[in-house]
Amino acid sequence: AREGVTLEQHYTQAVCSPTRGALLTGRYPIHNGLNNGVISPLMPYGLDTSFTTLPEELRRANYTTHMVGKWHLGFCNKKFWPTNRGFDHHYGFMNGGQNYFTHARMGGYDFWDDEEVALGDNGTYSSTLIQQRAVDIISTHDDSKPLFMYVPFQSVHGPLEVPDVYRDMYSGIEDEDRRTYLGMVTAMDDAVGNITAALKLSNLYDNTVIVWFSDNG
Repeated sequence: AREGVTLEQHYTQAVCSPTRGALLTGRYPIHNGLNNGVISPLMPYGLDTSFTTLPEELRRANYTTHMVGKWHLGFCNKKFWPTNRGFDHHYGFMNGGQNYFTHARMGGYDFWDDEEVALGDNGTYSSTLIQQRAVDIISTHDDSKPLFMYVPFQSVHGPLEVPDVYRDMYSGIEDEDRRTYLGMVTAMDDAVGNITAALKLSNLYDNTVIVWFSDNG
């Protein structure tokens, strides 16, 4: 990252759905209908389908388009789902704030492989799942086509949860929430490092643009 470009005039929104909508449409939230804040699981709307999304444009340019991670731009109707908004494939969750291991949210289970519920992923930490799928996509990609991969991690976001191996790295810190938080950041950092290593191993790294930023601030 130290060898890259720092965007000194880059801003994100205060919460995630407006930021995601702005990224994928190129429009400020006040212009894409998401200025009211987060889309919760029971809200009957999503990112308006009249807007063309970044993956839709890239697919027209012959890109393979993958999303791995958190959508949070509409769940109530399949027309809002990522596989209907320009992504060839989506692996991850539709909403936000769920358990990192059980993927439970408001009494339901929220982890998907395209439009099928991925029950087999219950019990595995989300950063691990996201890393594994992203690495698989890279390692099996047909390099005759360009690849767009959007990887919105669940981290770092409440609830504060992480495998013990990461929390234990910070055993010298007294505050338990702080130890957990730092472990979550480290787990995500490891995942990003492994995804980057996969790009290098697949000889895609030198022809890849990596954009890294937070979805709220």
